[in-house]
Amino acid sequence: MHLTVTTPRGYLVQIEAEELVAPGVLGEFGVLPGHIPFMSVLKPGVLSYRTKEGTKYLAVGDGILQVARVPDGDKIDVLVNRGEHGKDVDREAAAKELAAADAELAKSKAESAVELQPMQDRRAWAAARVEAANRSSAH
Repeated sequence: MHLTVTTPRGYLVQIEAEELVAPGVLGEFGVLPGHIPFMSVLKPGVLSYRTKEGTKYLAVGDGILQVARVPDGDKIDVLVNRGEHGKDVDREAAAKELAAADAELAKSKAESAVELQPMQDRRAWAAARVEAANRSSAH
């Protein structure tokens, strides 16, 4: 399966993958070769993909994923608002950012979902970075 992960800054990944696991808004899902074509909305989390060299982990933000059949195999296109390789995450800085986001949410006096959303987005991205870093260092 040809996998591309793209952010507004350009390609993050262009590789042949054997398996992919992604953080869909309705829950985590996997894609193997021959999967039925579909699209899914992604939420911030960890996207993992397996190649012959092993499993890699990416922290990804909001986005979409499309699985398509093309003449030479399967194609997975992932478009996310931001992404970072787990091995490149500064784990200490990400953990501090997560703690700060948790503290901000705990003391927030926000009265609407609109007011809470930026804080929740910040927390979700920090949590994705911490998890991607932790999974990358465990392998």
